[in-house]
Formats: sequence, structure tokens, C-alpha cells
Amino acid sequence: MCRLVQLTLFAFCMTVASIIAKGQETETTAKPMVMGALQRSWMIAGELIDGQSKHIVFAKAHEHPYARQILVPVIDGKFQFTLPAGHPEAYMLIPDENFNAGSLHPFVVFSDENVWVTLHPGERYTENTVTGSPLTNEYHTVRADIEQQLRSRIVEIDSLEKEAEAGGVEKSALEAKKAQFETDYLKLYDVYFNEHPTLISYQLIKDLLIATDSDKIYRLAQKHYPAFAARFPDHPYTEMIGAYLNGKYQMEEGRQYISFHADDLEGNRVLADTLLAPKVTLLNFWASWCGPCIGNTRTMIPVYEAFKDSGFDIINVAREIRNTDGLKALLEREKLPWTTNLVDLESKYGVWTKYGITNEGGAMVLVDASGAILAVNPTADEVREILEGIV
Repeated sequence: MCRLVQLTLFAFCMTVASIIAKGQETETTAKPMVMGALQRSWMIAGELIDGQSKHIVFAKAHEHPYARQILVPVIDGKFQFTLPAGHPEAYMLIPDENFNAGSLHPFVVFSDENVWVTLHPGERYTENTVTGSPLTNEYHTVRADIEQQLRSRIVEIDSLEKEAEAGGVEKSALEAKKAQFETDYLKLYDVYFNEHPTLISYQLIKDLLIATDSDKIYRLAQKHYPAFAARFPDHPYTEMIGAYLNGKYQMEEGRQYISFHADDLEGNRVLADTLLAPKVTLLNFWASWCGPCIGNTRTMIPVYEAFKDSGFDIINVAREIRNTDGLKALLEREKLPWTTNLVDLESKYGVWTKYGITNEGGAMVLVDASGAILAVNPTADEVREILEGIV
């Protein structure tokens, strides 16, 4: 399946059965529902078939599952998660053995009613089922229908990618096919959004927006957001998508970078403005679990060495889960020559959302001393060229 479909299929006041808080894991058996005139709870419960997981990882579907997690214990093959009734939201459910295997295969479930989910680990994720949630059923039906309409095109592009790797097809021809596929793919969603201004559509907009960094997706979300924001003014998606779209808008060359707070490795709250270098700073939004981010970071080492004494610095801003152990291990292993490290643990400050960063692979933003953006996601050669003209 082509990358766009893979990425979009990936897509993330709570009282919870178990939480990860301040880097420490706490497990609590889910409480029974409380029914009454002033309070009502919803429950997501289910069973894991033929799995070895000790937990089911719950993550809000608009977030990366490595950003913030709720661990729900699996006891005798069963699990349950209770939360206050309110605005229906989508959650990703992932057996923890999927994490260990490196293939998440999240199953999206809406918290619109009391829901029963049957999960299968690993490659059997296609057998997952849900009962008691009309929203969940509609969500998966819509996605499956759109994918089915383009199934032959997906197979064709997969075949062309293999031929291109073998040198049998020009990459320019492949890219043209993929660009047209994306246009047609998003056109189907556009029609659905127009005809169905529902929470399902709002979730699908969110899925598309956070999955990959695409101008076409950004424009589609911009087109539909005002109508959905007016229809769902108090829903959490409205604030989240609005912040995300604003971040994408702001993250352009010539605009002012978005000021933010994050913690240093000792847990102290730091304002990024106070750390900007005298001339140019590269903000490196990465994570210990993000392979592409780490690879991009390594390319900047020669640039840093060449300009570190000329008013240039790099600030790492990590998005981590549970604690900073993975980040500290990464820093020890990489031994990067720059030393300024910030962390947004479990999206405490929502930095990635503020910058409109997708789940695809972090971001880099080059700014001058005043915070004006010089480049977004520049290569090492592009950073070097900009620095040569400034310092």
C-alpha cells in the first residue's frame, strides 16, 4: 500500500483506569460505571484473543501513541477502561506486544457509548471487531470504502515503487502517479465531508492532518475547518485542529517562530526565547522513538562544528513518553556536540501541535536571533548556505 494510505490508516477532564503520570506508571483496575442524574460514565472494555500483552495501550487518536499513553491492564484476557461521559472522542487501542514487535497496528474506537472490543495482536489486527459503538462502525466503514475504491491504484503504485527501486521505472513518472493518486484520494474525502458534516468527518480530517506533511491535506483541512468548528464549538477537536492549522500557517519562512515552554532534563520549565543563539538557532524537534528525526539530527553535526563559534547553536526539543530515560540513553549513545536539550514529556506543553508537526518524522526550524524563521525543514547543505550568508 502506498505511503499516504499507510500513514493515514495509522492515525490519535479524563478519569482513567490507569495513567502514566510524571514519568511513573500507575495501574488501577477500572472502576464500575456510575449512573445518575449528575454523572454518567462510559466504558471501553473487551478481550485480547491469543495475545501475550500485559496491557492495552490507549492513546487519543489525534496524538502519536508515543506522546501520551494510558496503560490498561489485561487480566485473564480481558480489559476495561472507564471515563466520564462527554464529548465522544476517538482512542487508539494497541496491545503492548505490538509495541515490542515494532508494528503498532492501532485500532480506533470512539467513546460514544459502552463499547466492547475484540482485539488480536500483530498481523491479525484486521480481525479486530467492535460492538456498541455506531460511530466506530461508521468510521471504519468509511475508511474501508474509500480504500476499496482506490484498491487497484494502490496495487499499481506499489508495483511501480518496486520497479523504480530496480531501475525499471523513472522516479519522476512514479512521483507523478503518486501525486495524482493523492489528489483523487483526497477528492473522495472532500465529497464525504461535504455530504456528512459529522463527528466522523471531523475525526477523519484530524487523521489526515496529523498523519503526513502534505500541502494538499493542509488546504483540505483549511477548507472544511470553519464549518466544523461552528458545528462543534466546544468539542476538543476544534481547539486542537485550530492550533494545528495555526502552527502550520506560522511555520513559514519570514514569519515569527512560535514561542514555547519546555522542560530541561532536570525538569525545570524553560522559555525557548531565552536560549536563542546570538545569530542563528536550529530548533530540532525530535524524539528518542523517531528514527527519521535521529537520522536528520546526525546530518547537522558537521554544520554545527563549522559554525559553533560564530553565533550558531542547535536546540533539541524532544517529545517523550513516560519518562526521559530513552532520551538520556539516546544522548549518551549519539554524543552530539551541542548540549542544549529540552523535553515536552507526554505533550505537557503541546509543542508539536503548536508547530503543526505531523507524526511523520519531527521537524527542524531555523531562526535568527529575533526569532524570525529563516527556513523550515532545511537540509544540512541549506543550513550551511544560510549560515555562510549571515555569520
